[in-house]
Amino acid sequence: MAPEPTWEWPGYTKVIHRSVYSAIDPTNPDNSTAGKVVVVTGGGAGVGAEIARSFVRSGSKAVVILGRRESVLSAAKKELEALGSSKILTYAADVVDEAGLNKAFTTTEEAVGKVDIVVACAGFMPEVVPAAIAEIGDWWKAFEVNVRGLLLTFRAWMPHKSNSTPSFMYVNAAGAHFAPVPGLSGYSPSKIAAASLIGHLQAENPDLHITNFHPGILETPVPSMATKSQFAVTRDDISLPAGFAVWLASPAAAWTGGKFLWAHWDVDELTAMKNEIAQGNELVMTLNGWPKQVDVVVKA
Repeated sequence: MAPEPTWEWPGYTKVIHRSVYSAIDPTNPDNSTAGKVVVVTGGGAGVGAEIARSFVRSGSKAVVILGRRESVLSAAKKELEALGSSKILTYAADVVDEAGLNKAFTTTEEAVGKVDIVVACAGFMPEVVPAAIAEIGDWWKAFEVNVRGLLLTFRAWMPHKSNSTPSFMYVNAAGAHFAPVPGLSGYSPSKIAAASLIGHLQAENPDLHITNFHPGILETPVPSMATKSQFAVTRDDISLPAGFAVWLASPAAAWTGGKFLWAHWDVDELTAMKNEIAQGNELVMTLNGWPKQVDVVVKA
């Protein structure tokens, strides 16, 4: 759908985008992924499918999509093959299935080579109900998919990552850093945990580029926070996170490792502030208000 001209969130950059623009356009030569092998989990539908399309448009050597439904993957494969010259591979694999993920990455390397870029887009949102009455299996599935599935995807990639500026990104959600909202006790804490995990993975692997971002508020066939929660918020165009993911994999975004970004934020402004962001330790998950400048008195 067309992006809406209003904006109800706090800002970070002066310019806010709600659809793709030149700096993140996948056809922009600066964002070329020529020669790159890309894996997108949750890539058969919704945001994941649009991200896969953008990597085809940016000239990737191969785009590999993982998902749970063979029929959806088959339809997505035909569409992607019609978009460009990228080799398209599909694997039916659930992100909580460690053996299935390992097999998918092993087979990918055998078929098209080492994996340069991973976009972890698979996610789950439980029903929006108070924690005290939530169906516990549905509530806990958010952590299984959004945290365990994220880690399993990263671990499956590690033996098969390329040596050419490998990049791993997670499609997170702004709910990870909002104030608590009734009914989101399963979803938001799982996204907080995922954001913290991304920071730890980057700290443990400083030679890699590992980051996460909020994709926007989108209308997709896949149930999302916007549709399940029925929040009255304006929507973005799905081209926004798709282009942003391609930009995140570019050399221009190499400085974003360990950060939590919003796809809406203007990337030229972000890049101009990168030293300020690094020095202020901004865009990372911390405890708001701490540390406070006080004269500490220690009592044994």
